[in-house]
Amino acid sequence: KQWYQRRVRGMMDEILGIPDIPKRDVITSGVATAIYLKNRMNIEKEKVYLIAQDAFSKTLDDYGISHFGLGPQPFRNTVEWGEFEVDPSVKYVVVSLDPDFNHSKLTEAYLYITENNAEYIVPDVDMFYSCKRGDGTRKIPGTHSVQAGLSAMVEKAPTPIGKPSRFIFDMIQEEYGPLDGGRTLMIGDSYETDMKFGFNCGIATALVLSGNAKKEDVEGFERQPDFVMDDISGILD
Repeated sequence: KQWYQRRVRGMMDEILGIPDIPKRDVITSGVATAIYLKNRMNIEKEKVYLIAQDAFSKTLDDYGISHFGLGPQPFRNTVEWGEFEVDPSVKYVVVSLDPDFNHSKLTEAYLYITENNAEYIVPDVDMFYSCKRGDGTRKIPGTHSVQAGLSAMVEKAPTPIGKPSRFIFDMIQEEYGPLDGGRTLMIGDSYETDMKFGFNCGIATALVLSGNAKKEDVEGFERQPDFVMDDISGILD
């Protein structure tokens, strides 16, 4: 959370000349998930099984949410899984990007959802992430690559927190008051998450071509963004 907040604040200052944005004004999907959980769960009695990176774990810690599952888990055979005791206090399963994801984590999450009826929560559903390669970018599998197998196995739709769900948009309005749709702009590099988030929230959209989306993709979109630009600095033009 803190790393991403610093990145966003730095980018807004460097590119757009908007300095000193308060940390509380940078809402990540991890923060939104933590707020969602804190408003729903019994903090004293219930736990979260977390499939995610360390930064996500620290965000839940900040909100006093009891969780486990971080880091590598050893392989278990069918005999060991047959003897595995499902903790009845695990009422939530949160699945984000996890470099240590393996069959053991998949199976444990599956058991909590199917045997505990734990709520299955996804902070974001990005199909791809983009990374720099030379003068261009390269796509790599995103969070959805971790979620897809579990979603297929449990046959249960997860609760989406991040884009394109409008949950964060509604949460921001609860925290800060109503947003003027005519003065609100969704900027992003993904049509499937960023632009559809803007469409779902009824706000203007600006697609930047410096990440997932490419210029040749735009014509094939079912609905066109309001603005298309090479990078985020284009909003100053």
